Order: sequence, then C-alpha cells, then structure tokens
Amino acid sequence: MKTNSAKALLLTLLSALLPQLLHAHEHLTAGANSTSPGSPLIFANAADYADTSGNVFGLDAGDPGSPYEGFYYTGDLVFAALAATPDLGGPEPLAAAVGSHIEVVVESVEGPAGASFGFWETAVDDVDSTNLTWSLPVGLTNGTNHIYVSENDGSAGADPYGHKHGRIYSVTLPGFYHVGFRFVDTSTNGPAGGPIQSPSARFYLNLQADLTIAEITRAPDGLDVIYAAPSNLPDSGDGPATNYQLESSPTLGPTAVWQPFGDLVVGDDHMHTNSLSPTAAAQFFQLKAQ
Repeated sequence: MKTNSAKALLLTLLSALLPQLLHAHEHLTAGANSTSPGSPLIFANAADYADTSGNVFGLDAGDPGSPYEGFYYTGDLVFAALAATPDLGGPEPLAAAVGSHIEVVVESVEGPAGASFGFWETAVDDVDSTNLTWSLPVGLTNGTNHIYVSENDGSAGADPYGHKHGRIYSVTLPGFYHVGFRFVDTSTNGPAGGPIQSPSARFYLNLQADLTIAEITRAPDGLDVIYAAPSNLPDSGDGPATNYQLESSPTLGPTAVWQPFGDLVVGDDHMHTNSLSPTAAAQFFQLKAQ
C-alpha cells in the first residue's frame, strides 16, 4: 500500500510552548423557527455540519490538465432551502416563509497565508462547473459575496425551496480552512418592502485541503495536536477509508526517529485531537495517512 506523508513541523521549547469528488453530497439546509416577519433564518442542520460538530469537508487536489488544476476542490458542499409548499415536497418542518428568497453570504475566510477560497457557479443544475466565478482571500472578515439558495423568482408567495447541485468550492493551498457563512433573505415581500426573514447567525464550516496538521495548542499536561481526518471514500462507498496516525520526533533529518502517539484514526470526516507531553527541548510532528 502506498503511504503519503505530509509533515506539519513545530519547534517547541519547553520554556515557551506555542501554541475528482470523493464524498457523498452533504446538504447544508436553510430554514426558520418561525415564519413571522422579522424572525431569523437558521442553519437547520447545524448540529451535523457546523464547526462545533467537528465535521470537516475534505477537498480533492485537481488533476493536471483538468479545470481544477492548481486547486483543491469539492462539489459535495450543497446549500439547500427547505420546501414550504406541496408542489415542491413541503411543507417541511422549519421551512422559511413563502415569498422569502434565501441566499448565503460568504463573510469570512481563515486559512493558510496567501491562499484564497473560490466559488464556481454551475450553468446547468447537476452539472459540475468548470469556471471559477469569484474568489476571496484568506483574512477576509466582512465579505459580501452572495450565492443564491432559493430557486424562486422573488415573487410574493413563492416557495423558498432550493437544492442545486454542480457548484464547486475551492481553495488554492493545502491546509485547514475555517469559513464563515450567513443565510439572508433578499426578498422585498416583507414589511415596508424589505425581507420577510431576518439574517441567520453566522455559522462556520471546516475544510481540509491535502494532509496537514490544523493546530497545535497548549494543554494542561503538554500539547494538543489537532488534525482533520477526511474519510476519502468514493461516492460508491467502495474501498477502505483513509487511516491517520500522528508521529513525533525530537529531531529532524535522515536520522530522525518518528514515534506514533495517540490512536490510529479511521477517516470519518471529523476533527481529532491527540495529546502529548514533550520530553525534549524541541518536538516535531508529522501526520501520516494510508
């Protein structure tokens, strides 16, 4: 079996510890607890996908010669809005008010310095886009770029439902990304010609490009090493998930002796934390995947 290894290196002084699409589609759903004017939109299944759930979206490296060459990308991240009328399969619990037009705003991007986050709009539903529509730099904190979720025309009484496949989300460098989104109603069917529903709270998603350690932080007894473990399973589900093992060494170079620490983790599309008490003046870490 071929082993791919990517090293995330940290020099730690004991006196000063420093802190092709592979998955099934995942639907991040917009709705509302109330359809009364002014009630906020919600991320209806936040418990499954928000960063607080530990979920992470694994991004695939674009093949040479493909439209995604030079990017890490996914088409699995699908924003949807719950149906409110029988014609579109509703009314679903937590559907937003009829007449609302839901969009998602990309408000913040954290990740490797110099990288960017991109959106690729599809021209035809369920056909993967091959053209980058826009990109946003890491470090963004007040973004205003919108992606429409509802598929209605904005008219009064229209169903807020939306469920569009074929959009691509990308980044330009390997590493861990933390992206902030917000659902908004851009309709003019509410009081005084404004929206019916008020904006949702900002929610965050985790994305992982390639094989890297996301963070190393202080812990009561030493260090916590945090990393993403994408399953890397094909859509068919055939084949084993990727296995992950953290290793540490007090030195670098050809004579370095790398020792595993923490459990071997079977990829499950979630974040994991392994703890270590350093025993040398310097400590280096690497994450291996099979």
